[in-house]
Amino acid sequence: MPTRRPPLSYDVFVSPEKPFAAPLPRFGDTPAWDPTTSTLIFGAREAVLVDALMTMREATALANWVALHDRQLTTIYITHGHCDHWLGLPVLLDHFPHARVVATAGTIKQMHRGEQKNSFLARFLGQIADRTVQVEPLNVTSFELEWRLLQVIETGHTDTVDTTSLYVPDLGLIVSGDVVYNHCHMYVSATTAAIRAEWIGAIDKLAELHPAAVVTGHKDPTCGNPPSVLAESRGYLEYYGQLREATLPDRELFDAMVSRYPDWVGRQEFLILGLSRATG
Repeated sequence: MPTRRPPLSYDVFVSPEKPFAAPLPRFGDTPAWDPTTSTLIFGAREAVLVDALMTMREATALANWVALHDRQLTTIYITHGHCDHWLGLPVLLDHFPHARVVATAGTIKQMHRGEQKNSFLARFLGQIADRTVQVEPLNVTSFELEWRLLQVIETGHTDTVDTTSLYVPDLGLIVSGDVVYNHCHMYVSATTAAIRAEWIGAIDKLAELHPAAVVTGHKDPTCGNPPSVLAESRGYLEYYGQLREATLPDRELFDAMVSRYPDWVGRQEFLILGLSRATG
């Protein structure tokens, strides 16, 4: 009789909004980074962490939270190159020195963009551990956690280039990175119509998996992880595209998005219109 394997489980850590150094915007909330998630997938003995947050304070809180699960952290997977998902790695590796850090080649390429990192170091002055860590390129489309596959889904250009999501078939779980947002205003300011079309295609690709749960890279901390966020994010991109085509003034466009999604967190001008426009 075959040995029955213990089921996998998952848990989500949500770091709240945090202020950062920037001139006051013309409208919207005062500058603050939107709530960001890390997801722990674990079996009977081992665990995989998806994304590593950014500041020393939140990465320390994340490490303590991971330790409470009493599993061996074998792997940290980074979904994409945006700094708010990986600058916390030095702190995590201080706590879990035997964990390996993996990402796709495209993600690693984006992580090496010095100008992006320098921008974050300036915005969060003195709050980030500026140390280099070794990230292994993941040259396969899946890796294992206690003999169960975790599948890497390449999602292309969404809110940045070379993004990925992670799919856990045993749980019907997608950890989407920034491909999908959950009741949090999306980082659409740098998108064109072509980019939004590619982004929508990536969301549709994830929807074809018919997941039972979707953990997004940024979310309202009070929300769960329902698959309905796929359609909601798709609708957000479509509505934003309609407003862009109408060539509305910045204030009207911003107000229209906030009016359409009044309960979403992250009412930030830089997310919808960009930092350069937000600061004049």
